[in-house]
Amino acid sequence: MKNGIITVRDRHFGGGSDEDEFGELSTSCTVGVDGDSIVVRYYEKFDEMFSCSTCLMIKQGRVTMMRSGKYSTSMIFEQQKRHICCYETPFGEIMIGVYTNAIFTDFNENGGVIHLAFTIDSNGDLVSENEIKITVEVKEDQICQ
Repeated sequence: MKNGIITVRDRHFGGGSDEDEFGELSTSCTVGVDGDSIVVRYYEKFDEMFSCSTCLMIKQGRVTMMRSGKYSTSMIFEQQKRHICCYETPFGEIMIGVYTNAIFTDFNENGGVIHLAFTIDSNGDLVSENEIKITVEVKEDQICQ
């Protein structure tokens, strides 16, 4: 495993608002290889996601995001596919559909970039349209023991 910095920039439209919502997070992460996947792990440090642990598993054409903590979930992003997942919140669980409109990954054990464009629905109703850009930069001189 190597140490790095992850930057997550997101845009969300919907959820009862007529305006786009933007967010950005930069924090430390670890990067490694597990079989045919690149694995990135980090902790959320801000707002309602504080102390959630997030793991990204990146393969060509597929990104799986697993989060544990008070907002636990496992989401799968694949081009032109819809996956159903359970999203846990402090108020209870909801089932959501995640449809990936576009996915781009340029990633290896030294970092890279992921672009995702996807929609989230619940009970067949559109909840939000989303775009996420994830960038990971590995610090060459810091290997985890």
